[in-house]
Amino acid sequence: MSNAVYHKSYELPNPIEVQVWPDKMEILSYPGPVPPVNSKIIKTQRRIVAREYRNRRIGDILKELHLTEGRGTGFPTIYSAMEANGSPLPRFDSDDESSYFLVTLPAHDDWSTGAGNGVNDLLFNNLEELIAFSNGASNGASNGASNHGARPFIEIISSELHDRVQEILSLLVKKMSRSSLFEATHLSNQTKNRMKYLDPLINAGWIAFEYPNERTNPNQTYKITDSGKRILNMMNLKG
Repeated sequence: MSNAVYHKSYELPNPIEVQVWPDKMEILSYPGPVPPVNSKIIKTQRRIVAREYRNRRIGDILKELHLTEGRGTGFPTIYSAMEANGSPLPRFDSDDESSYFLVTLPAHDDWSTGAGNGVNDLLFNNLEELIAFSNGASNGASNGASNHGARPFIEIISSELHDRVQEILSLLVKKMSRSSLFEATHLSNQTKNRMKYLDPLINAGWIAFEYPNERTNPNQTYKITDSGKRILNMMNLKG
């Protein structure tokens, strides 16, 4: 999974979305689980048998034709397959209204060691492409064969941002005030350091304010975003 791949199936009114990231695969479908199955149940139980089904008759026919599995077998199958592969456990999410169903399949911890499959092969032309990639707006990455100007993402981060990106993103996994963050990084809490080390990460969408409409709020804190987590995962895999 060296590049992010984005796919939609338009055969349904609400398209199924599949995204493949360097560190995981996500499948988003609509709607969510049928009550009484809810978001808490899908997150905590490994075998789920619903008492109601959207298409019971169609399901029975497909089962007789051996075109689908039996009821309640999907979750155990996914868990077993991930464990057999030595991968982290899958994650299942929905909302209180059961409007969507999101499956996240994390990549194996050792995936980056495979030839041509690792984070080391992710190349970009510039910082804008890398930011778009982290936000899921573009697959952005190249294997370098067709794009001679592409560079490793770690080189772009160091040259166009700074060499403390990984350190700051790691600290902001938990929200922190600016003074606490700079104290942890042994930087003085001055405007010039904010402009050099924090503002570029905010502009990239990798960290965010707790109070975005009140930037001078005395209780203001910063925290890593989902895009920032993707970048941090890539940097951690890079080692």
